[in-house]
Amino acid sequence: MRWFRALLLGLLLTPANAWWVVHMERVRAGPYVTSISLFANAVFLLTLLSAGNRVVRRWRPAAALQPGELLLVYSMVCLASGVAGMDFMQVLVMILGHAKQFATPENGWESFFVFLPRWLLVWDPEALARYHSGHSSLWLRENWHPYLVPSVAWMTFVAALLLTMQGVNSLLARPWIERERLTYPTLEMPLAVVRESDRFFRQPVFLAGLAIPLLWGGLNGLHFLYPGVPEIPVRPFDLVEGATARPLKAMVWMPVTFFPFAIGLGYFLPTDLLFSAWFFYLFWKAEAAVCALLAWDVNPLMPYPSQQALGACLALVGYLTWTSRGYLRELLAGLRRQGPSAALCGEFRWAVGATLLGAAYLVGFTRLAGLSWPILILFWGLYATVVLVVTRMRAELGPPVHDFHRMGPELMLSQSLGSQNLSPRDCGVLSLFWWFNRAYRGLPMAHQAEGLKAAVETGVPLGWYQAGLWLAGVIGAATALVAYLALAFEKGAAAGFHSGFGYGWANFGQLFAWLSRPTPPDHAATAAIGVGFAFSSLLLLLRLRFLGWPFHPIGFAIASSWSINLVWLPLLLAWALKTGTIRWSGLSGYTRLRPFFLGLILGDCLMGSFWALVGALLGIPTYSFWGA
Repeated sequence: MRWFRALLLGLLLTPANAWWVVHMERVRAGPYVTSISLFANAVFLLTLLSAGNRVVRRWRPAAALQPGELLLVYSMVCLASGVAGMDFMQVLVMILGHAKQFATPENGWESFFVFLPRWLLVWDPEALARYHSGHSSLWLRENWHPYLVPSVAWMTFVAALLLTMQGVNSLLARPWIERERLTYPTLEMPLAVVRESDRFFRQPVFLAGLAIPLLWGGLNGLHFLYPGVPEIPVRPFDLVEGATARPLKAMVWMPVTFFPFAIGLGYFLPTDLLFSAWFFYLFWKAEAAVCALLAWDVNPLMPYPSQQALGACLALVGYLTWTSRGYLRELLAGLRRQGPSAALCGEFRWAVGATLLGAAYLVGFTRLAGLSWPILILFWGLYATVVLVVTRMRAELGPPVHDFHRMGPELMLSQSLGSQNLSPRDCGVLSLFWWFNRAYRGLPMAHQAEGLKAAVETGVPLGWYQAGLWLAGVIGAATALVAYLALAFEKGAAAGFHSGFGYGWANFGQLFAWLSRPTPPDHAATAAIGVGFAFSSLLLLLRLRFLGWPFHPIGFAIASSWSINLVWLPLLLAWALKTGTIRWSGLSGYTRLRPFFLGLILGDCLMGSFWALVGALLGIPTYSFWGA
């Protein structure tokens, strides 16, 4: 019964949280909480629950929630936020009716409607007009009915995708948590909130760290409302803005930022990842400058950073598979009730069954939509590669960002194979699967993995976490879809949202380009994947060969992403602070400063979420602590 009340509380928070996330990221101009690895809204809710729980514990100890229960609620909120976020359900809702709404004789979009599965999109022009203009209600039959069939179809897809991810995570939990003892750095803050005593939060060093973002964010929030109040910007300027020299212009964007939460998160990351993140960020900028000097940038994709990053992911998956071969043999033996893992047969069979059931549904769904077998296999193979690497990097290294924009399998396949070698039906279906491949910042699988780690850390039976996470994901996705549609019909996706339909232009514009201007295979893109694979394999080999090798292939991969622009300097500062502390004060000095950096993270999450909540409740624009 104890775990049931935590599961019920998490499910009750899910709808309100979905509405809040959609309101922050679509109705308002941020903060975009699901674009960073540690969701500020989830930390905010966990802190409120923990504070209230401490009061309850003083008066009625038996009624107080245990740390494991609090973390179960937190994990459910995180997963529900990820599926409700700007890289998942929000993208799906934008593309459901976009093709029909914005097709004109001039753009010729109607020519590709025949290649799109009608049961996955909305085609009612009157409902779509009200959706985009607002001043209506979702609860009118003429509004919700056209969305019913595609919404139900896509929700079954989401449920199967989450089940498959959860099955794979269950298979990976024991080797990652018990054998390799991965640290899951992103859990450092939530674990501290529920585990540490009141004395910890009264330490001067913690209060100093907490005060900096509270005062900083509070001052900037007041400045937003009352411009006479002074401001201390967290993103004051851009190093290459206004540059006229060709190499500097090629670097495009190098913002100077001082996000307290990013500096705090960086302190808990391994030093090799910290160093690699900012080093390879400068490396990618230097590559862009060299390409400009040599006039190679006549090809706008040069130097193919996304393709090189995909090659790095392929190398990492190959490495993980090779190093896990012993566990895989043990797993196969355990499924047959043989060997040292015979006692885990039931757990293994559940995980394998969930994985196969979910994967079978996804394959059947994809085939029913019209994707051919060769493209289907390549698509899901590349997708599995990317999500497995993102989940692993979160578990092992915990970077604050991991977006991997423009690295989705649909783009990689269209480039390497050439859109002229894809059938029109394949192009149409691939375009519809772009919604969960636009970026991987709020990837559900990563939060499922962290939830299982939280269960192990706090002694909660894994079954409760498994049930809670899957239910939170499915209900979070459904309530996010409803919240988005309800707000859109009320305010207007094109009229009252900050950005309510832009992803549709990107998606169907790409599809029209594939069909109207077929391109041959881009052999340079394929070669770039090979270069990334070879370079990352070399880095992995050197890491195994030389103790203390500072270059990490995951740093090479994430430094190619768009979001690293916003945190490269905070990570550099965190690296300098951490290495300096360890060098001059040792492990004891690092431990003494731990509360300060936890305070930086918590203060930024609390103040940023406070202003977002004020804006949502009062219906006014307020300060956004994180814009991405």
